Amino acid sequence: MKYLNIKDLPAVDNVCNQILKAVEKQPNWSMAHVIMNPLESSFLHKHDDITEIYVITKGYGELVVGRESYQVAAGSVFEIFPEITHMLKNKSAGHLEHLVFAFPPFNPRDIRLLNDIKFNNKIKDFFLPDVQECFDGAKIIPYAFPLLDLSITFGWVINKSTRIKETHYHKKTSEFIYVVEGSGYMKGVEPQTLFREPIKPGNWIYIRPGERHALCNESPEHMVVVCICSPMFQMEDVHYG
Repeated sequence: MKYLNIKDLPAVDNVCNQILKAVEKQPNWSMAHVIMNPLESSFLHKHDDITEIYVITKGYGELVVGRESYQVAAGSVFEIFPEITHMLKNKSAGHLEHLVFAFPPFNPRDIRLLNDIKFNNKIKDFFLPDVQECFDGAKIIPYAFPLLDLSITFGWVINKSTRIKETHYHKKTSEFIYVVEGSGYMKGVEPQTLFREPIKPGNWIYIRPGERHALCNESPEHMVVVCICSPMFQMEDVHYG
């Protein structure tokens, strides 16, 4: 497994003047972590070739996509296709934190800034999909993107003995975990060795196929994480033993 803390990464210059950190680059996609300061917004823009997925992890705001506006908050996930104009506004007095996935990997030459256009004045209400029980004991909100062969899940890892499961692994899927809030440890097995790796907010964990793992929480607060599976998650690719 590979661990890093996003807080330790340097900020990267960007046209929207946000606090942006380039976190992950895979052959088919890349991911950046972005913090937007209070009451700021990005510029209206679009991409010719890039499909983006916005994952809101903290705060709340307004996402403009095409001529529609949506209330967004932690747990909101939006897919934005090429040629679709979009911008994000922080509507709070705190930070708005989000992850931005780009397919194919982000190309700084593929960004077109635009003049403001007229939007639908009615902002669509915030909502979240139904919460589901996960095989590993967490509660989750799953999102699937079949055309991109990617799945993204918000999860709450709960400190309850009946919810702690044994380690598992995947044969095909690479898993990436971002720790939003809370703390705990990653339980796993490396060749001939059991391990417990402490984790905390800001951790980005890359779990390769074949690596046995389980997230555990020892605190009263639920540990909030975002889990990304590439290729997308399939229950038949969960293995024990």
